Amino acid sequence: MRVAVKICGLCRPEDARLASEAGADYLGIILAPGPRRREPDEARAIWDDLSGRRVGVFIDPTAKEVIRLAEELRLDVVQLHGSEDPEFCRRVQEAIAGSVWKAVRLRDEGRLASAVDRYSRAVDGVLLEGWSPEGKGGVGARLDWSRLAAARTRLPSGQQLILAGGLNPGNVAAAIRAVGPDVVDVSSGVEAELGVKDPIAVRAFLREAQGTQNDGG
Repeated sequence: MRVAVKICGLCRPEDARLASEAGADYLGIILAPGPRRREPDEARAIWDDLSGRRVGVFIDPTAKEVIRLAEELRLDVVQLHGSEDPEFCRRVQEAIAGSVWKAVRLRDEGRLASAVDRYSRAVDGVLLEGWSPEGKGGVGARLDWSRLAAARTRLPSGQQLILAGGLNPGNVAAAIRAVGPDVVDVSSGVEAELGVKDPIAVRAFLREAQGTQNDGG
């Protein structure tokens, strides 16, 4: 089964077009405070009418805000990257037409089981990445991939496992073989500089990820 690819932290229309034309399945834009944040009107212009599912990334939004923007921006996926609890996730999931992914930032692999179990029935996908004091997402923090494969067996049938944190064209194939995710998610790993994607890196990442067989799902 081919793993899907999400290019995240898109800040410019030309980078979104690059990712779409190169074959990215998901196009992610940060709608939360941070250096790659884009306002809703900017996000709409970046996505335009490109192919690729729209992912809006939020950090501790109000339910009203995220539900409103999911509708206004026609989001295919709402990615919750803060301290949102399962009840909040379930509330959003029931109110929107798209899917809900919850990011789980692990300080160590030992907390994997409890973290995955906490959200496994409240969302459509669980995103795993490493914890970093630098921020929530987009900082390249990774875990020992060889110890993350257990997450697959803990997820209900049909729920997606998304792997993020520290991925780049040089290691994404190994990460896929080790973890068996449904989706791999990259932002800083394909940047030339903050907020600017490197065309060579984007194409290489997609080539490596989509050319690697996922035997985990």
